[in-house]
Amino acid sequence: MTAKKRIKLIISIGATLVAVAHLIFPKVSIDIITVVLIALAIIPWLETLFKSVELPGGVKLEFQELEKIEKEAKKVGLISTEEVTAKIEDDKDKPKYYFVEIAEKNQELALVSLRIEIEKRLREIATKYSIDTQKYSVIRLIDALANKNILTIQETTVLKDMISTLNHAAHGVEYDQRNAQWVIDNGPAIVDSLENRIANRGVIFHGSGDDREHWIDKSFNECEWVTNIEWNECISKHLDLWNKELENIYNSLLQKIDTEQKEKLIQSQDNWKKQIELDQMFMYSFNDLRMKVGREGQILSSVHFMNKVRDRTLELEEILTSLT
Repeated sequence: MTAKKRIKLIISIGATLVAVAHLIFPKVSIDIITVVLIALAIIPWLETLFKSVELPGGVKLEFQELEKIEKEAKKVGLISTEEVTAKIEDDKDKPKYYFVEIAEKNQELALVSLRIEIEKRLREIATKYSIDTQKYSVIRLIDALANKNILTIQETTVLKDMISTLNHAAHGVEYDQRNAQWVIDNGPAIVDSLENRIANRGVIFHGSGDDREHWIDKSFNECEWVTNIEWNECISKHLDLWNKELENIYNSLLQKIDTEQKEKLIQSQDNWKKQIELDQMFMYSFNDLRMKVGREGQILSSVHFMNKVRDRTLELEEILTSLT
């Protein structure tokens, strides 16, 4: 018997004896004290099911974190239900991740392996955007990616919680059998979601790009709107995201090319910006534009210009990933 199990046994026996002694007095009925003592006798044996429960009197132990992380990761798009389903269907034909192969045999190693794969992808993303990965721990690296709007605030919170929870696997904690299935079901989707940030979607040199949906496209396509005002807000939000992504890609590319190439890129980018401005000035110079194309036509023109920023971003991204 391990020391940890002996402690559990002592706690359980002690709490049970106190509860029994409390009940043998005829004038003492079952009250909150008895309930707490009985709960203390049971809880040590439920550790694999719960990381925490709330007890009367303010004692608090938290529920297992993996389910909470899964819920939050799905909410922010780091885990997609469609991706999980597709991954299960494709597993027969595609090589499995190492953490999936060993999940049922060695949960500790599977959780550590998943944590390593997540950090590896985060560092690859940082390298793409010319962030010096050597000087950052993984938590600080997540903050650095968030500061450049490469990760959203929501994604940052979930990833930090995920790393923190998976770190426990390296410290000999006990595991619930459900952890193995959680790694199998959700691990590949999490890693694929991060890998999506470094996918090559351009068509300049390869004829066809990565067919995985860009995270900004995914966010835009999931916009829920009813009124034209809400539609406009969605377009404005995602135009801003594409502009930030373009700026990140452009600045990263500048750091990876020589002086002569920099001059040409700066000139090319300036000309592109001027062309966009001229196109907008021309199109919106018609005083009766709304009368001719309608309110929806005007909104669709905004989508058109957003897509111009998107196309330029993917163009420079392919140059960044293929030529530097």
